[in-house]
Amino acid sequence: MFTGKSLIAVKVMKPFGDWKGGDIVLVEDWKARELWEAGVVEIVDETDKIIGEIDKVIAEERESEPLTVLPEGLYERAEFYAYYLENYVRLNPRESVDTINVKLTKLANLRKKLRDLKLIRFNKILKAVMLRPNSLELLSRLAPEERRIYLQMSKIRNEWLGDA
Repeated sequence: MFTGKSLIAVKVMKPFGDWKGGDIVLVEDWKARELWEAGVVEIVDETDKIIGEIDKVIAEERESEPLTVLPEGLYERAEFYAYYLENYVRLNPRESVDTINVKLTKLANLRKKLRDLKLIRFNKILKAVMLRPNSLELLSRLAPEERRIYLQMSKIRNEWLGDA
């Protein structure tokens, strides 16, 4: 699930290696998950920042005909914060109702925005496959998750139309 391609801000709760309590450091997503689950760090909740990035990309995608280049690791960071919010609520049942409601609202908003972005991008990928299968220029604009879809659909299109 987590690739180590995105960096997550964490606050050190217990001294760990060269880190002292209170330090804020950036670590790979899988390390952040492991350290958080072990109680060594707290996740710095940047969900609002990620939602803002997704909103910006959605606006750019709606204004632009070709696919735009996504910020590096956007999908990975969004998935990480969805994991974090889900598990925060599950693991902190004694937290205040207000805090739980805020986390659940952020989670719902993040999932909706991420789905909207994926739908917009998927529709553009479909059009690109119809018009320009296996285009290196288009591949360079796609996130790794999207490249797989584009290449597989291009292959199916070429096989179906006899362009393989």
